[in-house]
Amino acid sequence: MKISVIGAGAWGTAFAIHCARIGNEVMLRAFEPELVPEMTETRENTAFLSGFKMPDTIRFTHSIDEALDFAETIVAATPSFALRATLTPFGAELKSKKILILTKGIERATFKLMNEIIEEITGSQGANIATLSGPSFAKEVAQGLFTASVVASKNIDLSYALQQEIHSDYFRVYRIDDIVGVELGGALKNVMAIGSGIIDGLHFGMNTQAAFTTRALAEIKRLGRALGAKETTFMGLSGMGDLILTSYGALSRNRLFGMELASGKGSADIIASQKTVVEGYYTINAAHNLAQKLGVEMPITEELYRIVYEDKDITASLRDIIKREFKTED
Repeated sequence: MKISVIGAGAWGTAFAIHCARIGNEVMLRAFEPELVPEMTETRENTAFLSGFKMPDTIRFTHSIDEALDFAETIVAATPSFALRATLTPFGAELKSKKILILTKGIERATFKLMNEIIEEITGSQGANIATLSGPSFAKEVAQGLFTASVVASKNIDLSYALQQEIHSDYFRVYRIDDIVGVELGGALKNVMAIGSGIIDGLHFGMNTQAAFTTRALAEIKRLGRALGAKETTFMGLSGMGDLILTSYGALSRNRLFGMELASGKGSADIIASQKTVVEGYYTINAAHNLAQKLGVEMPITEELYRIVYEDKDITASLRDIIKREFKTED
């Protein structure tokens, strides 16, 4: 099979390595033109995933046209804020392709999930669009360590076809038809991991972490219900699985962002110093505003929004969360 990956960040590069390793021909499209000759010569992406040699069956390009001509399966791995701008000029060509989305997030201006953006760009009804999510650090996938993920699409036949293309003994792929739940779980876990990082940075202990993660999952499910997702989806790989990994894993950029906030650094300064994308920083904004629009109670998300975007004192936010009124557990 031939697969083109649009986006040569850490996850896009790791996924390209995986696809090539299991026998697919792969083209990796880099946004940064200077990466193409470097990767071609060294077989390594030193900018975003250093230390991993890429198989000879991976080709490199800066041209999206070339990537689309190369393969029938197109993998979208751009940052969430760049997805629409990157792919809009190619909507007509994408309509005839199988599209697998790796990008996790919610568009801030429209509150759309990534699959909805692709539907809008292509004018399709989603039959050719799927998303992949689950607990999967890029470095561990590139190493070939065992990983489990889930592919979701409105078209279960597409999910099955993609499952066959990307599944391996060390990269197990499940399938589901709840694309809204899978994408929302993958997006919101980045938000909640920032909160987990703050707790870790303040040395509040595992009792606090366990309570936080449980209530974070309740918030994710609450917004999911409002958007028509299946509640059971959030107990799976793209919900609880990804939430655990991103909240507690040492490789989590979102958790590290939270720890740096706890140390007293400002959110804008932290983001400005990062070469890689902290998706949760952008998703907090969209999730907070979407919850307000829908009238969904998300107190953790609201406090994180105030810390990150309004410079609210972290201890004041913690006090406001702890002193909330009595309620039943949902």
